[in-house]
Amino acid sequence: MSGDTAEHDPEAHDPAPAVTFGPLKRALREHRYPVTAAELIEQYGAAKLETSTTTTRLDSLLEGSAERQFRDPSEVREAILDALGHADASPEAPADEWTELPR
Repeated sequence: MSGDTAEHDPEAHDPAPAVTFGPLKRALREHRYPVTAAELIEQYGAAKLETSTTTTRLDSLLEGSAERQFRDPSEVREAILDALGHADASPEAPADEWTELPR
C-alpha cells in the first residue's frame, strides 16, 4: 500500500469548482461600461454565484475593490473568479463570450 493518499483522494485531482453566474452573466454583458465595482455592487450586489461547494453574493466578492473600474464584462468575470480563488472555472462560456452585448 502506498503512503501517497492523494492517489486515492478524489479531491486531490479535481480541478477548481465550476462557477455558475446564472442571470448575472447577461446582466453584466448588458451593463454600460466602464463601471466601478461600487456601481456593480449597488445594482447587482444581491446576485448569487454558485460553485459546487458554496453560494456567494456578488457584493461579498467585490466589496474589497469598490474603487476598481472595469472596462468590460470579461474584467468583471476575472475579478469574480479571482475573488473565489479560481483561475478560469466557469463552465458556461469561454472568456471571449463575455463581451458587451450590442445595444
